[in-house]
Amino acid sequence: MIQSRRSFLSSGAMLAATACTTEPVGPWAKESVAPRMPVVPLQISADNLDRITVCTRPFRPAGPRIEAEAFGDKTVIHNYGHGGAGWSLSWACAEAATTLARQTGARTFAVIGAGVIGLTTAVKLAESGALVSIYAKDLPSESRSARATGVWSPSSRIALHDAAPANFAERWESWARTSYAAHERYVGGLGRPVETQPFYALRGDGRAHMPATHDFMHLDRRLSDLRLDSRTLLADEHPFPVPSARLNQEMVFNIAVYTETILRDFFELGGRLQRRVFADQAEALGLPETVIVNCTGYGARALWGAEELVPVRGQINWMPPQLEARYGLYYDEVYVLSRSDGVVVQYTGPNDDYGYGIEDETPDRAEMQRAMDRVAPLFSGWG
Repeated sequence: MIQSRRSFLSSGAMLAATACTTEPVGPWAKESVAPRMPVVPLQISADNLDRITVCTRPFRPAGPRIEAEAFGDKTVIHNYGHGGAGWSLSWACAEAATTLARQTGARTFAVIGAGVIGLTTAVKLAESGALVSIYAKDLPSESRSARATGVWSPSSRIALHDAAPANFAERWESWARTSYAAHERYVGGLGRPVETQPFYALRGDGRAHMPATHDFMHLDRRLSDLRLDSRTLLADEHPFPVPSARLNQEMVFNIAVYTETILRDFFELGGRLQRRVFADQAEALGLPETVIVNCTGYGARALWGAEELVPVRGQINWMPPQLEARYGLYYDEVYVLSRSDGVVVQYTGPNDDYGYGIEDETPDRAEMQRAMDRVAPLFSGWG
């Protein structure tokens, strides 16, 4: 049976995919997960709230669009529509877009968009010896990518079964394996742009599962050979007041540091970044470069007429960082992750329909309070 990411989380079977081999190669994938009792409770409450951020995920029912399109004497390479998997699949999709761009024979390229898809595409182009300029309305730290959850989730709202092409699952698997290998190279880097953390999947909320009305593809099982063993914990191996808990490891992106690292690499390769707002497609096509790579995410709907894009709203409630408490958990439709830049608390809703079709990025304090109320009791009564 195909699982959604939500049911995958609650079952404790979170994925720890690795490189393009059939053998796990990450340091966390060489042995079974050992129980590690978290000793520091997370300080989760509305009183401790630092900020709320909201982003619109660019969901495309047929999956990400990576293809060339001619506009007179200009060529546009589209690289958008990654849903909730933008960070996770970024490097492989950047390679695919770079291949198409270099096939034009050009040496100078424009990349529109400075989110993770734009940054990684620009880096891959520059690594190939090209001269690359990024043009973006929002700088990397201002982009929607900067407001992502920051967790390895390559199958998150990636496509619909009835809209994706016949070979999509195979293509997705290649992207996932290639991207994971690229992310893995940043593990242990300065500032820990990528790391792994213990993750606790807690059960016992008594809430019945509600199936989604949209038939999202959930492809994680295609990477089952790379899945790290998880184990059920005994009652004395965890401090949470729940009847059932499983432990495994999860790859985490510390997004602020990771973004700075990628941007630094881009500049060292001779790349340029310019803030630029395009009123319409004609203005974008007026750039001096003959090949333009469209990495505008949900912005492609307005700028490039990508009417197939569907907004999927996601809200993160931020607590101040707790560097002494580096672990995550999922409980009662709420995802909690302690990152270096803050503790993420995200209400995920009853199924993948949650947030679907909603473009409004106004913070919802009622949603914030719901998330806090559900997980704060997990940390009461700790010694």
